[in-house]
This record gives sequence, structure tokens and C-alpha cells, in this order.
Amino acid sequence: MDKPVYTITSHSDERVFIHAMPGHFISASSHMNYYIGTSDIKHNHNVSVDAAMLMSRYYTERSIPVDTVLCLYETQALGAYLAHELSRPSMFNPNPDNNVYVLGPEYDAAGNIIFRDNLKKLIRGKNVLVLISCITSGKTVERAMESVAYYGGTVAGVTAIFSAIDSIDGVEINSIFTREDVPGYEAYAPHDCPHCKAGEKVDAIANGYGYSLL
Repeated sequence: MDKPVYTITSHSDERVFIHAMPGHFISASSHMNYYIGTSDIKHNHNVSVDAAMLMSRYYTERSIPVDTVLCLYETQALGAYLAHELSRPSMFNPNPDNNVYVLGPEYDAAGNIIFRDNLKKLIRGKNVLVLISCITSGKTVERAMESVAYYGGTVAGVTAIFSAIDSIDGVEINSIFTREDVPGYEAYAPHDCPHCKAGEKVDAIANGYGYSLL
């Protein structure tokens, strides 16, 4: 697949960036005309730290308490930096609770998030921030939010590197990048995909971990 790759920097910090590659991509619930690459923010220490600082502002400026960061799709390193920022004193929250936990999910055979008995205490009675790399339809985050509720937690917020939507179940999404940052970005339900209707080959299968060429 020989496709151009565009680098898109954050309006708030030019050191924070994503990549966008045009094509015909499919995920579990959507078809997209761009693949959004977030690997640098998830795996590059310097970029990840700067991204975490941007993400934390949403919560500190609104005095939204966060006890646990639930990290989806390899965002644990980013989640750790975000937890560090949220636990630091600021002009908006001079005396924060320094215990902000970072937790990765485990899935059962049906794809539901489960928490082992030794980890339930990090969810039950806690204000949980759901962190994810990219949101297209929101279904993955929706299931995560349901799991948090099942285990007795409260969703304090949803944060993404990139999000194509503004909210999920009435919860506003805090994202560094939106579809406005990727001109022409579109996501479709599989049965409404114009690329499929035009007989265009699928370039790759994509999810929160990356993409696999076909």
C-alpha cells in the first residue's frame, strides 16, 4: 500500500502530533477513509508526556476528581503520565489526592472487560477516567463505561488522542485531536460505506493497536 502519510500537530503544543493516512480502512464497527496513527503519543516518552499535560487540563480546570485511569489499547504509558499530571498540585486543585491508579483491561471470551478480585478496589467507588487512543463510533468506550458501572465505579470522563465524535452517552469527550483536524475524515457504518459500494478494495484492518494490510 503506497499511501501518503500526513503529520498533524496539536494547536496547543506543536510537539504533540498524530499521523493520518488516506485509504479504505475497516474496524470492528466502522469503515473509515483515514487511518489515524497515534503510536508516537503512546510509545514516545517525550511526546507522551506532553500529550498527558494537554489531556490533564480538562480535568484540573474543571476540578473533576479522578481516582483511576482505565487504559484501553496500549495507552498504559500515556495513562501513567496522565495520572502523574492529575496528582500534581495546580492553581485549580492545590491539594489533590495523590493516589491516582492506572489500570489496563482484561477481556473475557465475549469481549467484555472484567476486573479480577484484587483489582476491583481500583474501580468500585472510584471516579474512573476512560483513556483510549482513537474513538470512531464510540462502541468500545461505551462497553468500557458499562463495565465500570457494573463494578460499582463512576465514569469521571472519557479522554482520547483522536475522536470523531463529541460525546458518548451524555459524557463529553476530551480529545487532543478531532475530525476537524483531519480535513475530509469520514467514518461509515459498514452497510453505508461508499468505498465498498464503489467496489474499492479494503487497504487494511485497523483497531486501537494499529493496522494490518490486506
